[in-house]
Amino acid sequence: MKNIYDILEFNKILKMLSDFAIMDDNKLLCLNLKKYDTFEDAKNVLNETDSAMAYIRLYDTPQFQNIINVNESIIRLSKSASLSQSELTNISNLLSITDSLLAYQKSKDFKSILDKYFNKLTPLTYENNNIKRIILSETEIADNATTALLTLRRKKKVLNEKMKTVGTKLLNIYSNYLQEPVLSYKDDTICLLVKSEYKNKIDGVIHSISSSQFSMFIEPKEISEIINEITENESLEEIEIAKILYELSMTLSPHIDIIKSNYENILMLDFIFAKAKFAKNINATLPILNNDGIIDLHGARHPLISQENIVPLDINLGINFNSLIITGPNTGGKTVSLKTVGLLTLMALSGLFIPAKENSKISTFDNIFADIGDEQSIEQNLSTFSSHMNNIVYILKNSTSKSLILLDEICTGTDPIEGANLAISILDDLQKKGSKVIATTHYPELKRYALTKDNVKNGSFEFDVETLKPTYKLLIGLPGKSNAFAISEKLGLSKQIIENAKKHLDTKDIKFEDVMANLEESRKTIEKEKEIVEKYKLEIEELKNKVKRQEKGLNDRSDSIIRNAKEKAYEILSDAKKSADDIIKNLKAEGIDMPYAISERSKLNKKLNESLDSLIMKTKGPSQPLSPKKIKLGSTVKVLSLNAEGIVETLPDKDYNLYVRIGIMRTKTNLRDLELVKTDGIKIDGIEIKRTTTKNGSTKIKYEKSHSVSPEINLIGLTSDEAIYKLDKYIDDAYIAHLPKVRIIHGRGKGVLKNAINEYCKKSSLITEYNLGNFDEGGDGVTVATLKN
Repeated sequence: MKNIYDILEFNKILKMLSDFAIMDDNKLLCLNLKKYDTFEDAKNVLNETDSAMAYIRLYDTPQFQNIINVNESIIRLSKSASLSQSELTNISNLLSITDSLLAYQKSKDFKSILDKYFNKLTPLTYENNNIKRIILSETEIADNATTALLTLRRKKKVLNEKMKTVGTKLLNIYSNYLQEPVLSYKDDTICLLVKSEYKNKIDGVIHSISSSQFSMFIEPKEISEIINEITENESLEEIEIAKILYELSMTLSPHIDIIKSNYENILMLDFIFAKAKFAKNINATLPILNNDGIIDLHGARHPLISQENIVPLDINLGINFNSLIITGPNTGGKTVSLKTVGLLTLMALSGLFIPAKENSKISTFDNIFADIGDEQSIEQNLSTFSSHMNNIVYILKNSTSKSLILLDEICTGTDPIEGANLAISILDDLQKKGSKVIATTHYPELKRYALTKDNVKNGSFEFDVETLKPTYKLLIGLPGKSNAFAISEKLGLSKQIIENAKKHLDTKDIKFEDVMANLEESRKTIEKEKEIVEKYKLEIEELKNKVKRQEKGLNDRSDSIIRNAKEKAYEILSDAKKSADDIIKNLKAEGIDMPYAISERSKLNKKLNESLDSLIMKTKGPSQPLSPKKIKLGSTVKVLSLNAEGIVETLPDKDYNLYVRIGIMRTKTNLRDLELVKTDGIKIDGIEIKRTTTKNGSTKIKYEKSHSVSPEINLIGLTSDEAIYKLDKYIDDAYIAHLPKVRIIHGRGKGVLKNAINEYCKKSSLITEYNLGNFDEGGDGVTVATLKN
């Protein structure tokens, strides 16, 4: 029997997954991924993928450069062997990635299951900096690696200059013997191009003769002596470099376990983030895993079929029934539905998200068996039926109550009556085991079987007889209706032939098909009526919302007018009272005794106070004015005339006036207009929700804006226009919430989004300063903006 991974083409999914892995070892790991056998293991790897997805949603993806496998180098280090420049460079790259991943984790205020990998990373900063200082590339060692190497390389330069100087001098000496008055380079040495007849005039080594044999390349003796010095110097340089590489290797030797652990944990992180990036690419979601044999998929899509050409599948199994018998025309999507269920189950049990709506459920299974396809077994010279039966025999021997079995056109390829009865017997056997089964068929006997058997359900794919096309919509609970007569009539077959064909049908079959037709007609009628009801419900809801919006607009305008009038009246009355007090005070200062004026002042003050009290007490307030001693900076109070809560910003003056901040508005008020509010705060997901209690016992929930605005916004993936629209609203909210600084995450990319954001920051009246983030803030993938006070 073919492997389930091959039957469901799981290898194609793994090839797609491997494209998102950065490290070569991970590409192999992706291609060899298999389902996990236990619920705990499958749940754990799904949680890891979910955490990586959360990192990607909230922050930028960590950078994994292509790290070379260092295991062979580790083995050599364990034997005290010296590593090559390229090996040391590979280890240095590994340690640099270790540092960047630790910085990435540290810069994110995010705890997750992936911390077990991040926390196992150990920096070797000193050793890594030492390697980078000495080894400039896989082929280049720094001159100042050691004093000895610097001396040797300086000597090498001197010798090379000396060789050129001597060569130029010899050109002048032997100018009459030369074919050309130039220095030539042969075999990494300087030669003179000498005329053949003068070869004995120059003491030296002949390197080659020209094709015309009229001249030859001769290395003069004076040059040979310098070459020997250079060769000796290079030998000493090689010895010094070997010594440097050995000493560098020995500095790493005590840290073999750390290097190995870093490599393994970075490998795992790259693998997990590859799964998350793959999930994002195919718009997949986290399945809810269970161990109860329940499959409940909503909007499931086969990931290997073009999304433009597929109708999402809703299917369930193991909730009210263990076996689902799907009937319908061959073009209706039956086989695709089997493969979709099997493939998504394999994906979920391998730690991959599935292309389906959120809250879709997948169960763990000890095995997934499938008999799909009608190919013959050429190797065993078996017919289609025999090939299928071979698979079914294997399934019956190896399946358990924890198995998922997918059977496409069960027992096809033989006599229909025998095939149908054999299929019923096979399904009965699997039912007794408690296996979860989805089978497709065109046998009418299996429709009746599903109607009469406990724990078995019919299902069918809808077919539109009018258009002669399947809709690919799965209907659970209804068997597929035979459409042969209706389709034939639609295509023009004469009614006489169709009527004759109906006469040959068994009476039971006719009645059954009539019942199916009536059920189908009733279902369509109910669905149409349901659509009409839903449409009316939406219209009614929209009308209700419209009325509410209109009422709210009227109320808001009314409240605003009343509030403004109250504020103005309060100011006028308050000023009048103060003016009266000041007049009497001035008259007294002049020494004028005015009992009448003082008496009138008292009467006026009394009326003014009554007016103030009347204005304030229209909103139910405290029974007596607040004591100044009860007011503290930061106290939460209710401004009764405005019916709004605020924070005390100044203590009361001698006239009991003080300033209260309500949102972004700073208003002057009086103790008479205040009521002290008790608060107790709780936090939900980092957002503070305050429950406020007034003296009269009323309570309400207050959502604190200043705590609800995040200190950063992620705009990655948006167009410039979308990003600026979203950023503009966010900056307004952040300013109102009094955030001093915000992080704007735009990523690196081609810089288009970053430039658009910089241009916005330059023009914004709410931003006083902006610059690219530091390394620990996200580098040039982030802009940090300072807001106005």
